Amino acid sequence: MPASGYHFLGWSGDLTGNENPTDIRATRNKTITAHFIPQQFTSDDEVLSIVIPEGTIVLDEEDELLSSLELVVDETPPVPPPEANIVGLPYNLGPPGATFNQLITITLSYDPADIPPRVAEEDLILAYYDEDAGEWVELSSVVDTANNTITALVDHFTTFAIIAPIPPLIPAAFTPSSLSISPLEVSVGETVSTSVLVTNTGEEEGSYIVALKINEVIEETKEITLASGSETVTFTTAKSEAGTYSVDVNGLSGSFMVKEVPLPSAQPPTTLEGVKWYILGPILAVVVFLTIFLPIRLSRRSQ
Repeated sequence: MPASGYHFLGWSGDLTGNENPTDIRATRNKTITAHFIPQQFTSDDEVLSIVIPEGTIVLDEEDELLSSLELVVDETPPVPPPEANIVGLPYNLGPPGATFNQLITITLSYDPADIPPRVAEEDLILAYYDEDAGEWVELSSVVDTANNTITALVDHFTTFAIIAPIPPLIPAAFTPSSLSISPLEVSVGETVSTSVLVTNTGEEEGSYIVALKINEVIEETKEITLASGSETVTFTTAKSEAGTYSVDVNGLSGSFMVKEVPLPSAQPPTTLEGVKWYILGPILAVVVFLTIFLPIRLSRRSQ
């Protein structure tokens, strides 16, 4: 009769199998051993646990019944798979070569802080190391993000670890936006600034050519290299002829206007050459009268 928390595993000695209860004929002295196994094993650090269902037969390499298991941290684990990291510590479950007649449940807990950047928690995988093939084998796993555990079913013991597959970098992808033209109206010869915001929405570094077109003709190009994020690209131009100019920068369109330079305003005359005679004539007549005719009349009055 198994104690609480244990399963009956089977008989050894003068009785084999796992039928319980069973009968034996006692014709002589016989030695019979009943083997029990815990329903659950937990590592000392409580990171790994194993649940063994009732009726499971655990055998060693010689196909003998086992009643004890080993759960130890693997201090020198195998190299992780390409493009992947090991999260936390691998565990070596033994004795090596132990097998089960039905699947048992293995659960590993993890610290979310150990998950590499760009790896989603739900993409973690429980894997075991195949000594014969010399490679990690992924298991069908269930990730509990609320309790930070990962669970899988296994049928043998070896080295187990949580694997974080590193996703490939997203290729560079550039998007221009926020076209700005300043000022929108200038005089002939004055400078106009055209700027555009270029954003790399990918994760890989890449190069991008920004082309300024004015009236459908490429006026200037600039090449930028950007790993991620955004960068503002600015062009400056000046036109010698008045008119309205269309602007296109990598599909973003706008326009600006160039006006003729206004003529300077007329200045008041400073010499007699610029004086109008219809204004000067009456003035000269008064002066002549005062200097010639007025003295004569005064002279006659005096006589």
